[in-house]
Amino acid sequence: MLETAIAAARAAGEILRERFAQPHEVRSKGLRDLVTEADLLAQDAILGTIRSRYPAHQVLSEEAPAAEGEDAGCQWFVDPLDGTTNYARGIPFFSVSIAVVAQGELAVAVVYEPLGDRLFQAIRGEGAYLNGQRLQVSARAALIEALLDLGWARSQPARLACLQAAQALGPHIGSARTLGSAALGLAAVAAGWEDVYYHPELAPW
Repeated sequence: MLETAIAAARAAGEILRERFAQPHEVRSKGLRDLVTEADLLAQDAILGTIRSRYPAHQVLSEEAPAAEGEDAGCQWFVDPLDGTTNYARGIPFFSVSIAVVAQGELAVAVVYEPLGDRLFQAIRGEGAYLNGQRLQVSARAALIEALLDLGWARSQPARLACLQAAQALGPHIGSARTLGSAALGLAAVAAGWEDVYYHPELAPW
């Protein structure tokens, strides 16, 4: 499943990379929620790869109307383009996110950053890796040294929670970032680049 997730992420990443500098078809799905033609093309590439190898597995993708396939004990969670607002505006920070839940437990995960060709991968119980190198979370113990990545939620209640977190932590931490890709924010914590990722409104993918 890890090999399939990697192949699917790289296929989607190639599409995103090739189309990044081109004009995009952008439409709104809801409040502060965008989708581009690249999201859909990347999703097609991912779903095609997964279905060709695991046709019985259930797949839940951000841009699909509903879960597809049977459960068969395995569910795939797909975000073909995490950071669509960045992508649509030409900000070079976005990712592809794919994970597998097997028998109710997260088993495999891949986050791919196409422009930098950075592949984060993990198998449950075996650690996390970036381009083959083992990752380690930060050892910082003092809050004043912490780097916080603050996810900027869409809904008004969740956005207020983000503001409250920033107000409460802001005077006491080292610094803060808002990178715009939740999957990369979590990967940055796994790599020890950031110490905390906070977002009150994440979807399963």
